[in-house]
Amino acid sequence: MRYPRILPILVAPVLTAVLIPGVARAADEPLSVGAVQGSTTSSPRTHRSPLANPSGNGTSSTLYEVRGVVTQRTLARTAAGADQNGFFLQSRKGTEDGDPASSDGIFVFMGSFTSLIGGYVPTVGDEIVVKARVSEYFSLTQLSSASLVTKLDSGVPMSDVQIDDATPPVDVAAADLFWERHEGMQLRVRAGSGAVSGRNVFSDTADAEIWVVDRDDPLLDRADPYARRVFRDAHPLDDDPARFDNGNGDRILLGPMGVKATAGDNSTLLPPVKTFDTLSADAVGGVYYAFNKYGLQPSTAEFAAGADPSKNNPPKPAKRGSEFAVSTYNVENLYDYRDDPFDGCDFTGNSGCPGVSPPFDYVPASEAAYTEKLGNLADQIVNSMHSPDVILAQEAEDQDICTVSGTALSCGDTNNADGRPDTLQELALTIKNAGGPAYAAAFDRTGADARGITAAFLYRTDRLSLAAASADDPILGSAPQVQYRGTPLAGNADVSNPKALNAVLPADVDRSTGVDGANVFTRAPQVALFDVKAAPGASEHFQLWAISNHYSSGPDSRVGQRREQATYGGAITTAIEASHPHARIAYGGDLNVFPRPDEPVPAKPADQLGPLYDAGLHNLWDDLVADAPASAYSYVFDGQAQTLDNLFVNEALYGDLIEMRAAHINADWAAEDEANGSKGSSDHDPQIARFQSKAALIPTDATVSEGNSGTTALGFPVGLSRPLSQPLTVCATAVPGSAWPIVDFDPYFGCKSIPAGETGVTFTVKVRGDRLREPDEKLTLVVAGLGDVRQTDPSATGVIKNDD
Repeated sequence: MRYPRILPILVAPVLTAVLIPGVARAADEPLSVGAVQGSTTSSPRTHRSPLANPSGNGTSSTLYEVRGVVTQRTLARTAAGADQNGFFLQSRKGTEDGDPASSDGIFVFMGSFTSLIGGYVPTVGDEIVVKARVSEYFSLTQLSSASLVTKLDSGVPMSDVQIDDATPPVDVAAADLFWERHEGMQLRVRAGSGAVSGRNVFSDTADAEIWVVDRDDPLLDRADPYARRVFRDAHPLDDDPARFDNGNGDRILLGPMGVKATAGDNSTLLPPVKTFDTLSADAVGGVYYAFNKYGLQPSTAEFAAGADPSKNNPPKPAKRGSEFAVSTYNVENLYDYRDDPFDGCDFTGNSGCPGVSPPFDYVPASEAAYTEKLGNLADQIVNSMHSPDVILAQEAEDQDICTVSGTALSCGDTNNADGRPDTLQELALTIKNAGGPAYAAAFDRTGADARGITAAFLYRTDRLSLAAASADDPILGSAPQVQYRGTPLAGNADVSNPKALNAVLPADVDRSTGVDGANVFTRAPQVALFDVKAAPGASEHFQLWAISNHYSSGPDSRVGQRREQATYGGAITTAIEASHPHARIAYGGDLNVFPRPDEPVPAKPADQLGPLYDAGLHNLWDDLVADAPASAYSYVFDGQAQTLDNLFVNEALYGDLIEMRAAHINADWAAEDEANGSKGSSDHDPQIARFQSKAALIPTDATVSEGNSGTTALGFPVGLSRPLSQPLTVCATAVPGSAWPIVDFDPYFGCKSIPAGETGVTFTVKVRGDRLREPDEKLTLVVAGLGDVRQTDPSATGVIKNDD
């Protein structure tokens, strides 16, 4: 036999040790797979085969003979729907190159063909020699243009090839080395390993991916089932909270090429897994590298159901008589199935417009798909988010050719038909038609980006209304008093509510990580002023400023621009507070970067949201992570839980906070799974905060020196947490403690009025002086508001300090 299984001992080496270190071979012997892969000692992601071209994706001019066992067939799909075939080839035990730093497996690319040149159909278990060219295709070492030289054996059991357990180290650099040294080899993900993401689906190629961690990963030993996952640094539940970033290299990616080959169908997906599900059987497959990710391509993957992510500290409904709720909500490409005649990049078949070219893959597949999404989003808003009073929405289409007519939209050929986004208006109607509350939609269309996505608002009309905008208003008027160093855009002078505010991006902004446009924002923040009733139907009301944002994408790109966006946001909130005393401000949305102290670029930290904190805003993520750390995230990227959706409030609104929660109804769930119901309808989890809607009446403790004779005034300030829209009567009485009426103070009972727009009064108790040497004495002032206010503590303590 020309190619015996065990190489003869007495063979003269004729190839250099660089190609096959430590292994002697005859001139007519084929190469081992390891000789093709080459030794990896550093820079695994950019490692190249010693036989590949020095750079680029092109194939070698030389054809090399390579020996190995066919371990697995693969199948992939092009964007056009065509098959892409391939297989993994791995050295049989005893024929490896003997170098632990090189991989003993390799991928063989066949493209649309199901056989090699010459007609051989790769069969799992065949030990073969192929003649092929070598390339580094986007850093994947592969063979192509292959033909069969000879088949050495058939029916080789998989026990004759090395199959290691997939147990990458947690340090990402060490993990990369682990994967590169196993590239093309069969690895085993053990039963009991846990999913740390829901199934993701890339619809154009019908690809799917799931991220898991090994069953012995310490993360899976945590007592709280909702903490058994990977959190992106820095988070108190990160595997190493003391270290800024280890990259979470313990994550294992499962890809689709094996299950497609097993099914013989390039549209087959991995099973519809959600976070916390576990593998019920070993998953074995070859290691592949694509899109800058190492992934294992199992032939089969079976999972058992785990904990329900939506039950992870879910939000509670606001008590309508005394509370209100504000939410973020990225509705993920909510485009309708209507072609806007005024927009060249709105619909499939359009020619395109500046900055946007076909294909328009954000358009729904059909009218039925659009209707289904509306129903799912409506279900989430009503049943999981409990119908918040204000929703700061992102990724709604800016189209406006429709108006509300009864219980449906009436659409025509008028541009800017009613100044409200059609998609959110239709979502509001869907909510109402399904038995939910009445919502209205609002936005300033000038805030949309080139492809027509915009931030906007949904608000409940049983409680909220947009305040009228006047030309002299310092924010919504013709001359906004936002102190920012960039030149404001012309649209800033529009008198409107809501209003989009934007400016030219200053020239000195760091552009080293890129920018997306000449302005601070490509999707300008939407600023709205709402009148809010203390309770539905109540006459008492207050004002709430809401600012809906969608910052530039990519936490580790456009870093300088994103910090500038936060700087502008801080300037907006500062201007509101300066011009509107007692303003309550909710600032949030998809900010596309993580809360403090997380930095996506540790080597060049920028504290991207720092200007918001510096403006005195509170990030409610801090409250969420303190109350329910396992629930503190809004997005899952490559198996890492992280927070992109942030909700900031100013000091005044923070004083009304009851609770901050996240509704985990999207980020953890399998995409394209009908069994989920509405879950997974977006890729972001809404962040929902509940606040007290009634002003608090707050009496304050007081102290006075007794004096030697006569009376001295002991003044008790009694304040409101915010001004009321109508006068409030407050009554108070002095109650004895260690101080006694008549002896130590004059009895007191009285009522006073706090005028509308004011925040407090003072009640005065007269203290009687004497020359007796005695301990300090105390009395209590008990207050009651005769109106629609709340009292957490109706009393204040007065201290009479002895001065004898």
